[in-house]
Amino acid sequence: MIDYELMIIVDPTLAEKDRDASFAKIKKLIKEFSGKVESEEVMGEKKLAYKINRSEKGFYTLLNLKLKGESIKEISKQMNLYGEVWRYMFVRQED
Repeated sequence: MIDYELMIIVDPTLAEKDRDASFAKIKKLIKEFSGKVESEEVMGEKKLAYKINRSEKGFYTLLNLKLKGESIKEISKQMNLYGEVWRYMFVRQED
């Protein structure tokens, strides 16, 4: 298992319960691929560098994960289907 950070930007207009359900769905997806969410940092609503879907703001969350590298491709395929997830990025952490 390798340490990764996953930064996620979701639609800031989502209600809190919908946003929580979206992150729960992502965490479940990670567990399905034998990953483990070590920690979660909700960064909240922030200004975007450029507009996404005509919005100047996005809701940011950072997840620290333990995950097999080959799982990222499959997780990405699934996350691309989630309309509320605007952007995401996996970053491998150095030991």
